[in-house]
Amino acid sequence: MRRLPACLIIGLLIPLLAGCWDRNELNQISIVVGLGIDKIDGMYKVSVQIVNPTRVAAKGGVSSSSSPVVTFEESGKTVPEALRRMEVKAPRKLYFAHLRMIVLGEELAKSGISKPLDFISRSPQMRTDFYLIIAKNSYASEVLKIFSRMDPIPANNLYTTLEVSDKLWAATGKITLDKLIQELSAKGKNPALTGVEIVGNKKIGESTMNTEIISPPTLLKYSGMAIFKLDRMVGWIGEEETKALNYVQNTVNQTVGYLSCPNQDGNITVDVVNVRSYMDTRIKNGKPIVDIKVRVEQNISDIECDIDITQQPVLNKLKEESDQKLEKMIESSIHKVQKQYATDIFGFGELIHQKNPKIWSQFKDWNEEFKQLEVDAHVDTIFRRMGTIVQSVDHQTEE
Repeated sequence: MRRLPACLIIGLLIPLLAGCWDRNELNQISIVVGLGIDKIDGMYKVSVQIVNPTRVAAKGGVSSSSSPVVTFEESGKTVPEALRRMEVKAPRKLYFAHLRMIVLGEELAKSGISKPLDFISRSPQMRTDFYLIIAKNSYASEVLKIFSRMDPIPANNLYTTLEVSDKLWAATGKITLDKLIQELSAKGKNPALTGVEIVGNKKIGESTMNTEIISPPTLLKYSGMAIFKLDRMVGWIGEEETKALNYVQNTVNQTVGYLSCPNQDGNITVDVVNVRSYMDTRIKNGKPIVDIKVRVEQNISDIECDIDITQQPVLNKLKEESDQKLEKMIESSIHKVQKQYATDIFGFGELIHQKNPKIWSQFKDWNEEFKQLEVDAHVDTIFRRMGTIVQSVDHQTEE
């Protein structure tokens, strides 16, 4: 009987002895921060960007004699095969838990992204908080090789730049793996991914020389969005269409716009500080119509003309122009995507499927129906702040 308590204690302690069976020591792994996938001649070309452990000294100092990252490339019939082939080059086990960016080549995107995404979504190592982007007019491997002066690790530079631009500029958008898979499987919604292009000399951008010049000769620039029909990329949309997409999807945080000065030359710059968008659908003559309502709060940050914004008629005129300009941008952008690409990246079909399932069941090919869909945008602009002066400097100078 006395042995029973001791046996119970031993039994409870045994599972704890195996608690670290799958741990990874830092000196045994290669931390992957960037992953690039291209498709060339029917093979997947995979690139991994690894933090160079020899670059950082023991006391946190940085050695300038070597690159801050190392990139390995390998090809295979599948993405897992290419990664496994890479083990003969990488001196340590590839570790993906700190992955920041996945760059997909444009040619791969055109052929379909579902197959490479299958491995990524199944891997227990990979978290789902990294972002996915499309290499515009280039290979993903080329994008991952471009150095930046602001951040020595290219994948980190891509990540932080996208984070900042998504918060302050409505012409980009960030998408995680979970969201992308959700949109790929949704009824009546096709995905759109932000594009990144190399501006300047690629060869110089691949060397640390690019970080030693005040005005770098090579830069990475987020530009437009790649739009998809199912899992295949069908084209690019520009700045205006990307802004419209973000307004429709209620994903605008802050951005900047401008209005024309009433009855004179010059522009008025407005800072958009808050946006709330809402979509609804109604049926007219058996056909669905989508209504988009957008409420925009903005501040006046710059006036280039002689106007007095303390006068209510002046503000009313500016509000009217702001409402009409944004409505026109949204409706014309939707019309362009309808006619040019016939792919619903806005989620109108998903909305109809949720709110009017009987109407939705009548559609055999939603993308064809999307081409003829009537969409009405309604914008309500509110001016919150006018700045520290109520009259323009031009107006005060004339006085």
